Amino acid sequence: MVMLGASPLQYSLLSAIGQISAIWQPLGVAFSQYISQRKWACVWLTFPGRFLTLFLGLALLFPHREQGIWYILCLLFFSAGFQSIGANIWIAWISDLIPLKIRGRFFSTRNQILLIIGLTFSYIISYHVDLFENSYKALRYKSILGLEHFFIPQNQAIFLAFVYIFASIIGIIGLFFLSLQPERKRLHHKAKSLSEVFSEPFKDKNFRLLLVFGSLWMFATGVGSPFWGPFMLKNLKMGLFQVQMYNTLHMGSSLLAFSFWGKFIDRFGNKTAMKICVLLGGLNPVFWLFMSAQNYSLLWVEAVLSGFMWAGTGIVTTNFVLSIAPKRREQAYSGIYAAVTGIFMMSSTLASGVFYPKPLDLGYRVLDPEQVIFGLGALLRWTAIIPLFLVREYRSVPLRKALAFTFSRLIGWRLRVGKRN
Repeated sequence: MVMLGASPLQYSLLSAIGQISAIWQPLGVAFSQYISQRKWACVWLTFPGRFLTLFLGLALLFPHREQGIWYILCLLFFSAGFQSIGANIWIAWISDLIPLKIRGRFFSTRNQILLIIGLTFSYIISYHVDLFENSYKALRYKSILGLEHFFIPQNQAIFLAFVYIFASIIGIIGLFFLSLQPERKRLHHKAKSLSEVFSEPFKDKNFRLLLVFGSLWMFATGVGSPFWGPFMLKNLKMGLFQVQMYNTLHMGSSLLAFSFWGKFIDRFGNKTAMKICVLLGGLNPVFWLFMSAQNYSLLWVEAVLSGFMWAGTGIVTTNFVLSIAPKRREQAYSGIYAAVTGIFMMSSTLASGVFYPKPLDLGYRVLDPEQVIFGLGALLRWTAIIPLFLVREYRSVPLRKALAFTFSRLIGWRLRVGKRN
């Protein structure tokens, strides 16, 4: 999108696709009412979504860049939609396999594996994309490959097209391995009317409270979400490799934090973990208010902190609604939660591009338009903690006790290590 010269509104639309695709999730609930096995429904509904991404690279071949941008947006909308339906069915499938008491550790381990693979490939790809920008960079490496004449700016579009194709093929192959995953047989399966299935969660007061929190939180995180990457590239004048270094710190922090969060959530509950994430989540955008092209050293601190926070948020987002949903109702609860909160995040993401502010002169410094949006997002994130206090989770432990226990264990571990040395 950067290469095609996308506008702030188009960045907002791109960022919103992931959230608006959540409105497809209730279709997964509807499909599940009429099938006895979830596995093959999940695989075959996810397949079109991954197949469509094979054609993303064609956007770079359009004669007019504007056409290429809208082609990408439309293709990704349908791709994300099909995969969202499959994801909802997968949630129900996995809920039957993984007991509640170990789900935090399950999702943390799963996310760790996915992150390691994603980080490795993204680093390799971004390094090679940078080679097209500078003809004199890594000349020895290019000569070893015998591709000195290939790594020129004119060929960058071709390289990216092949990257999209390769990634899509890997995603399709992954569905084969997904099909090997076991599935419990659904006993006494009786289809309900869709109106009954979709209305039941709204009769649950605790779910309604969680829905209010989730909607406010997703709305807050959507504010400014299209602009983090472009802000680094355009405003901070960072190269793609430097952006990847930021992503490496962010993902490395997440990678190390997943084990902590998995154990923490299983021991103290999703609500307690989410309180910490909300407090840290509001702090992260504040760092961006003090950055400029001349000095963005705080960015590396923010990368570590946000990586830690989003690792916990990612697990809680999936696990919280499953923990309060009645047995065998997890899929409907999860689908409705994702659809409603996704709409709220989409609305704030789009609003970030539509209501693009002017620079703000504070006297001692001038905030860029993106920084104004980041600051507003920070305030909104902190206010989201208010409805969280009202949500009930039967195995949740008060935050004060959870922190006291965690710090005591940490101090005890350091003392034991000190004695050994």
